[in-house]
Amino acid sequence: MTKISEVAKLCNVSKTTVSRVLNNHPYVSKEKREQILKVIKELDYVPSSLARNFRTNKTKTIAILVPRFDHPFFAQLIKGVSLAALENDYKVLIFQTFYDSKNELDVMERLKNREVDGVILGALENEWDLVEPYLTCGPILLCNEYHYSAPIPIIGYDELEATYKAVEHLIKKGHKKIGFCYDTSYSQAQSQRKEGFLKALADNNLLHNEDWIFGHGFNIEDGFRICDEIFKLKEKPTALFTGNDQVAAGIIKRATALDYKIPEYLAIVGYDNQSICQVTTPTITTIDIPIMELGQRSAIELIKYLNNDLELKRDVIKLPTKLKIREST
Repeated sequence: MTKISEVAKLCNVSKTTVSRVLNNHPYVSKEKREQILKVIKELDYVPSSLARNFRTNKTKTIAILVPRFDHPFFAQLIKGVSLAALENDYKVLIFQTFYDSKNELDVMERLKNREVDGVILGALENEWDLVEPYLTCGPILLCNEYHYSAPIPIIGYDELEATYKAVEHLIKKGHKKIGFCYDTSYSQAQSQRKEGFLKALADNNLLHNEDWIFGHGFNIEDGFRICDEIFKLKEKPTALFTGNDQVAAGIIKRATALDYKIPEYLAIVGYDNQSICQVTTPTITTIDIPIMELGQRSAIELIKYLNNDLELKRDVIKLPTKLKIREST
């Protein structure tokens, strides 16, 4: 493998001069630059990106952590991050935490070891005080999640307002017995959703029933389980905010198989506006959110801090949401 010293020797220049040409720096004459480029081409010299990274202390690589990338939401989020990173000459490493706090901290160690320049957290599996010390190693951004005090950029949606809209829609349809689904109890974004749910009920003089609160709602299979749980209740909700289109689809599939009509017996509202909403019978009323934009904005924001060596600061950005009404309500 050709070394930079060989190029320098043949051109009768220093390795620094060759490096300046490779990095398109000034202070090299046109004639000398052309000679060096010619020798580089003849020798088929390829500069070591690893060596360059050591010199600049930059990898031009960012990491994104998601619980799992086979979920349609996180697949779209990753796509948005990757497209924006590519446009800004950055690479993306994708890590799945599988909702395991240890896996999240393992990636933080990669930031500490300079294997990546910055990190986008698509969820937050640890208490913030375990993550915060890593801010000295590089910028960290939170997206699709919320934290009340973390001094970092946070990009997401107004979860309270979005849930309020969904529940208010169900109330306007005449429902008084409304249930609520969430995924993890430690998520502050999910807490905001529950706050929106309770506020919508309270504003309309309705009480909530703890029997109609269902946790661990992530996918279609969880929708099956939640539907079964509803069937076992003596007093059943007549409407449900599922917080997830996959869960909504699972509930509809199981309910339909049991001849439990949707929305006559149970109205359903999802969240995300995934493609599955349009292929179920009935189609799913949901909260439409700009997932691709979330990914792109997150990558651009992180790269802004990296390229300009800016001091990280708390900045909460909330992207718009809207209610998409279909047949399930």
